[in-house]
Amino acid sequence: MPQFTYSTHTLPCPRTTPSPPPDLAVIAQKYATARLEALLASPNAFASTHAIESIFTPEEWAKKIWREDAVVLVCVARPDFEVGPLDGEWVGCAILRGPLPAREYALPPEAAAPAAGRDDAETKWQMTGVFVSVAHRGRGIGKMLIQAGKDYAVAQTQADPPLSRVRLRVMIHPDNLLVLSLYSKAGFVDAGGRATGQEAYRTNGDESLFALKLNSLSEEMKMYWTTARVAIVLEWLGEARP
Repeated sequence: MPQFTYSTHTLPCPRTTPSPPPDLAVIAQKYATARLEALLASPNAFASTHAIESIFTPEEWAKKIWREDAVVLVCVARPDFEVGPLDGEWVGCAILRGPLPAREYALPPEAAAPAAGRDDAETKWQMTGVFVSVAHRGRGIGKMLIQAGKDYAVAQTQADPPLSRVRLRVMIHPDNLLVLSLYSKAGFVDAGGRATGQEAYRTNGDESLFALKLNSLSEEMKMYWTTARVAIVLEWLGEARP
């Protein structure tokens, strides 16, 4: 396999860029390619499906990138010869949603999740959609993406306004043992709560897609996705003082 240098990058979003970049359509297409590959390669790792997202229009993919409530993180594999920072192969991606107000971050009481801190004391974020290309696994890319999400959340918390703490959450199916191990090694702990698939869609910012998900399921699985509390809630708390 050729030698690569791996680096993580945040794609342009309204929090960091005053206006959409002129090449937003190109960026969105590259993200679409990486995301659809992920849904095909690891269908059980995602709440969404290739069938749902493969029919998105270019405009819908652009909205996945340029959105007020989230930033997309990518890992780029660049060969030894010099290319631009985003010109290599996109071999990993993740979505970091936030900062979220406490009312939106909160799960219902029956989830038995711990209460988050006040909005004037901490920022709250949700990480989702973490994926690494099959050909590039085993090289620490998942760890890099998680760290990039932490770094971004901490930097945003320090900047506007200067709060003291960051709360970062993920929801993982208990069968995804490798993913659970990855987050545990990154400092995430089981917060004690359990979420439904529908709640995961909402907190991931994909509530509008949940109806499409339900339409693809049997009646039994519809009940499972709306009522079964199986998703493990993991959180990482970090200090944001300069």
